[in-house]
Amino acid sequence: MPIELPPHADQEARRRTANREPRLVAPPAPRTPLPRLVARIAVGSVGLALAAGVVVGRLTAAGTAVAAPEAGPVDVRIRGAVHLDGSGIPGPAGLWVDAAAIREELLATGIPERVLVERLLPGGILVDIEEKRAVAVLDWEPPAALAGDGTVLGPASAADFALAGAGDLVLVRGADRSHADFERRAALAGRLAAALSRRPDLDRLVSEVDVSGGPYRVQVILRSPALPILLRERGFLGGLERVAGLLPDLVERWPGLSQVDARVPDRFLVRAEPAAVLEEAPAPSVGGPTQ
Repeated sequence: MPIELPPHADQEARRRTANREPRLVAPPAPRTPLPRLVARIAVGSVGLALAAGVVVGRLTAAGTAVAAPEAGPVDVRIRGAVHLDGSGIPGPAGLWVDAAAIREELLATGIPERVLVERLLPGGILVDIEEKRAVAVLDWEPPAALAGDGTVLGPASAADFALAGAGDLVLVRGADRSHADFERRAALAGRLAAALSRRPDLDRLVSEVDVSGGPYRVQVILRSPALPILLRERGFLGGLERVAGLLPDLVERWPGLSQVDARVPDRFLVRAEPAAVLEEAPAPSVGGPTQ
């Protein structure tokens, strides 16, 4: 029986199907709506403008700082100064330097405890000073304020007494500035006066402190009675407190008490003047006139 075969397919088509070469096909580009495209362009422009402004601003600021006048600001404000004046602050030509230089120059005087320098705009500077507190007054002409570390702050003022608080400024003798040992005596007087300022109850009893004898012979003069007391720097407050507690009994026992030496622990050495002997007046004659 004869068999019929299907007709042969197109040979060219078969070759095209078997021999497929890779081809690059780009996907269709989406179309951005016009309003969104305009917004993106605007945001990009603003970003570029801001970046350019920052760069230009930095360059302008740098150029302005370099071209600053050498004379610097002339408006100088000082706050908190009692003994310092403008003499310790650099002149207008030096005010444009680093603020640390001004601070160091003021601290070098020894008078301030703290110095804060701030720049004021436009063209000014503020110097905030906290000076050391006076604890005593040196017996000079005029009297000078003395700090606790022995620094001479300058002529004593009403502000020094106001800042003394509950205590008072004791008068210091024996610390003459012409003396070769002045710095050591001033430091001793500052330490003693500072210790007294921390004890207002004892500070109110003391009128003067004489440091001419050094740390082993400090003489304290009480206010009432005006009695000299000899003390040592070591145990200064303790010895003064013992004398103040027993002073009424000492005065009662020795009416002519003129000095108390409290440098020996647990005992006092007292000096008393002899009682004044009243001269007896001659007895009046009895009887009539003699012939």
